[in-house]
Amino acid sequence: MISPSLPRLGAVVVALVLAPSIASADPFPPRAERILSPGRSAAGEDSAEALVLNPANLANLPGGEFRWTGVRCPDTRHVGCGHAFELATPVIWGISTGLRVDYVIPPAAATFPFAGRDYTWITWGLGYKLSERIQLGGSIQWSYSGNPYTDDLFGITAGATYRMNTHFGLAVVAHDFNGPSSQNLPFRDYPVLDRTFVGAAVFRPTGRRDIELGVEGRYLDGIDQARPRANLGIDIPGVGRIRGDIEVQNIGNDSRRGILATAGAEIYFNQFSAGGGALFGNALGDVHSVGQYATASITAYRLPGVPRPERAVYIRMESTPGTRSHVRLLRRLWNLAEDKEIKAVTMVLRAEPATSFAHAEEVADAFRVLRAHGKKVVCSFEDAGAKALYTCASADRIVINPAGGVRYSGLKTTHMYLAGLLKKIGVKAEFVRIGAHKGAPEQFMNEHASDVAKADQEDLLRQHEAVFARNMALYRNIPEDRFREISAKGPFVASEARDAKLVDGFAFDDELERATQDVVGRKIGYQKLSEQKKAPKYFGPRPRIGLLYIDGDIIDGRSRTIPLLDTKLVGSYTIAESIKQLREDGNIKAVVLRIESPGGSSMASDVMWRELKKLAEKKPLIVSMGSIAASGGYYVAAPAKLIYALPLTITGSIGIFYGKADISELLGKVGVNIEVRKTTSRADAESLYRGFTDDERAELNHKVRQFYDVFLDRVSQGRHMSKEQVDAVGQGRVWAGQQALEHKLVDRMGGLRHALEAARQMAQLPDDAPISEYPPLEQSLLEYVLELAGLKAGMGIKVEDLPVSVREVLRGVAPITLYGDGQALARMEWVPLEDTVGVETDDE
Repeated sequence: MISPSLPRLGAVVVALVLAPSIASADPFPPRAERILSPGRSAAGEDSAEALVLNPANLANLPGGEFRWTGVRCPDTRHVGCGHAFELATPVIWGISTGLRVDYVIPPAAATFPFAGRDYTWITWGLGYKLSERIQLGGSIQWSYSGNPYTDDLFGITAGATYRMNTHFGLAVVAHDFNGPSSQNLPFRDYPVLDRTFVGAAVFRPTGRRDIELGVEGRYLDGIDQARPRANLGIDIPGVGRIRGDIEVQNIGNDSRRGILATAGAEIYFNQFSAGGGALFGNALGDVHSVGQYATASITAYRLPGVPRPERAVYIRMESTPGTRSHVRLLRRLWNLAEDKEIKAVTMVLRAEPATSFAHAEEVADAFRVLRAHGKKVVCSFEDAGAKALYTCASADRIVINPAGGVRYSGLKTTHMYLAGLLKKIGVKAEFVRIGAHKGAPEQFMNEHASDVAKADQEDLLRQHEAVFARNMALYRNIPEDRFREISAKGPFVASEARDAKLVDGFAFDDELERATQDVVGRKIGYQKLSEQKKAPKYFGPRPRIGLLYIDGDIIDGRSRTIPLLDTKLVGSYTIAESIKQLREDGNIKAVVLRIESPGGSSMASDVMWRELKKLAEKKPLIVSMGSIAASGGYYVAAPAKLIYALPLTITGSIGIFYGKADISELLGKVGVNIEVRKTTSRADAESLYRGFTDDERAELNHKVRQFYDVFLDRVSQGRHMSKEQVDAVGQGRVWAGQQALEHKLVDRMGGLRHALEAARQMAQLPDDAPISEYPPLEQSLLEYVLELAGLKAGMGIKVEDLPVSVREVLRGVAPITLYGDGQALARMEWVPLEDTVGVETDDE
């Protein structure tokens, strides 16, 4: 605790430096105030203490907080002594709320009408985060007491905070502006509680919370007095925070100057804090008056203080992450690499860790980042698939359940051709395409792959096998030829997998802690990784990176989903609006475009392309290709300054097709006859009730050629290639990422991590620059209430409940149902690699 001599020493210092004639100075006039908040700023304090300092700052609270503060001042005339209990928490949509109880115990030396007469304040406050810059808030407070002067007082407080950047913040607060007790006390020239107006500013020299200097001006309306106040807070690494403040009245009058100062420290232990300090100054009564305070808190977020013991954490995956969940997993792993307290990460894989080998490579890259930072990585298998095997090759050790296995015996793709089925039911697919390599229409027009399509499919499969074998050679030390021999003998039970060096050993779930400690080389704590918020280092708006997702089939209009098929449709209007927001937001300094799309409507692709081109003219635009960025998915990538692809990203497919389904024979079979009246011969050319004529087919070829020429033009502009050069690698040809690099369709090999690094470098942003995701995921009030109840809106049939083969068929025929008649399409066929397609979950 604080040494008894420290408060008195502080009082002496204050007296010598600031008040040469302090012996006759005035103490602060007594008021029915609440317990003070030592060393905290009305402009910068974002804890539960904001309830009494500035309710607007409640909106910045990172998580729930319960705090107790006790002030002891028996030998003073200071009224605000006693205990304060406060509870505050964020709620929803930028709204936070809190409740505080102040039990005030004025000392016997306090003047009339407070001496020895306890009273209680109850305060309820709300804060709203209008933006990163502006927060608004208000509170109401009631008093209860056996003392008629301090009973049944009612006050209203309002505050506003403006944080122009990470260095400067301003605040204005009107405390009790309704004048709870404006009538003067008997024999006094001031009321029990009057209006108080505060103007405050805060300055953080480093732009972070480690040093904070605040200044305030307080005006007490009832006594017509202005008081300056200054406060200072400094983080002590590995310990906590020291803070202090000084408040002065009658600053220009040496004989009447009153000073109240505090100094103290608080130690942070993860989510708990405790501390205390001293109050001193003649404003407490006389130059020798001192008091003490103590405080303690429990928070739902972590405070920067005493480090926790080194430990290992595990992440259990029971479903395969979808697009945004995959990115969240990567960011969690990157953050763990920077965490000095983490010594090992164990991945408990009970599902495939990725939906594609491109995603698997990004997770493997995150493992390598962990290892480069001195962390150990362990993978645990039960029934592992190819993507788990690929990913965990980059781990330090792989263990498997003794009764488990590895389901790998080589790679395959399955291609569906529906012409025979359509013919049997009386449906004829009619398409016109540019390029023999544009294989998407063949799904509906052919009963078998064309020779060109078959060669393309086999080449793509060979690319996957080559990268897989090279990965195993680099990170599992299994020579490529040897790995191909092993693959032909799969699948494997656990003992066979170990003999083949696909895994290193055996472990049940209850043995994973021991297995992890064996890799670390010593006994160490082992716990599940929990998402724990941290006290923010920064306040106010920060320069940031925008992460824009184009995820799913590209369509005209608004984004939507087909729940049964788990198929996402990304709409041109939705994306165009997000791009415009990114372009106009001054805090967004660079944009990473994450593409996970096989393409779709060429019109929608061009709408997005135009907005992206305008964005790229204003700020850096970098593309990160995920599993697939083909056809229309490649179209939208063209304006970027840099394009990153992974070795097994599926891209290219620069081509157009156009067509419809003729269902006239199907209708005839069920007795339906269609009659059409028209003014021109082509008025019903796009109708489902007849096929194309030779004249229409010739005209469509011409139109599709025009669409394709536009596609070539867009790519040639962005890639700085001639149309002839683009056409040479176009014609609908699909490329793996490494091939695309060789053909100058992408700039560099790398995943999302590399694209974000490039964005930070181009925009000259720090490594911890925040990332904002677009389009934002909006949650309705109903969805929020259901989430609290552990439910999801729209729960029903899940795609994972269907057999894999049924899912593949449904997804395969989906394109013919997604797009309207007469739409030119820049889309690649949907082709799953293997029949062990992971179940995507985004938990969005």
